[in-house]
Amino acid sequence: MSSPSIHRLSLGQIEAQIATMGAECISLKKNGLEFLWQANPKVWGRHAPVLFPIVGKLKDNQYSHNGKTYTMGQHGFARDRDFELIEKTEQELTMVLKADELSKKVYPFDFELSIKYRLTDNGMHVTYNVRNPSENENLLFSIGAHPGFACPLEAEKESFSDYLIDFGQKEINKLPLYTLDDGLISAQRKTLALDAGKIALDYKLFEKDALILDVAPITHVSVISQKTGKGFAMEFSDFKWLGIWTKEKGAKFVCLEPWNGIAATTDHDGSLENKLGIEKLLPQGLHTAEFKVELMG
Repeated sequence: MSSPSIHRLSLGQIEAQIATMGAECISLKKNGLEFLWQANPKVWGRHAPVLFPIVGKLKDNQYSHNGKTYTMGQHGFARDRDFELIEKTEQELTMVLKADELSKKVYPFDFELSIKYRLTDNGMHVTYNVRNPSENENLLFSIGAHPGFACPLEAEKESFSDYLIDFGQKEINKLPLYTLDDGLISAQRKTLALDAGKIALDYKLFEKDALILDVAPITHVSVISQKTGKGFAMEFSDFKWLGIWTKEKGAKFVCLEPWNGIAATTDHDGSLENKLGIEKLLPQGLHTAEFKVELMG
């Protein structure tokens, strides 16, 4: 395989750059304005990592399968592997990662993960395809997205707190949230209070880590500046959970994270098959999930 490289896409006013390392989108612009967080390593050194074959954290960073124990860090390994470019036009590309000797040291499954990026007139569609090439074994996995959006988009004009999260349903005044205990899902739940389906961004919302909610009945969210009207939106009806996250106070980004998978629970017995959020893909099966990003501004 060739060394990691960066591929550029363009459609009208939309431009993107995709790195083969992690199949990660590292730039997404509209009319020259950068909408993706630019990975300041002193704050958070990633742009939009792909989470596979787990989402979130494992209890003690370990799991068991068929009587053997494996160690795997948070969010899995795909984000740190070089993908192969298999198809490219000016407006879209597809990259693939397959099981190999390195992956099987920590994840004893055959798999093929392909990721397709396709530009649209006002943003980008991202499609995940997970295929199980095995003829006799289920594929146990999770997959999710972790794109970080620049927030504020124009730091000289506005601040983080000038933005509203809009869940697109005015009748909703609260949403149930999962809570985290050292990165694991705890039995406790809490509630996010909304005003006509909206809430102002505030670093205090993230003092206990990410906001994590069930996608149903939410399938669309937008983050819009009250000063400039610019922002970004995401549609994620193919996913089961949504995480919203930023780092410490002053971090100039917010992540919108659609997941088919979630961190292990605090009482997880360690078995990968029994882990919350694990997808079970039959032999020769295919799992497809797409999310759509819209850029406003």
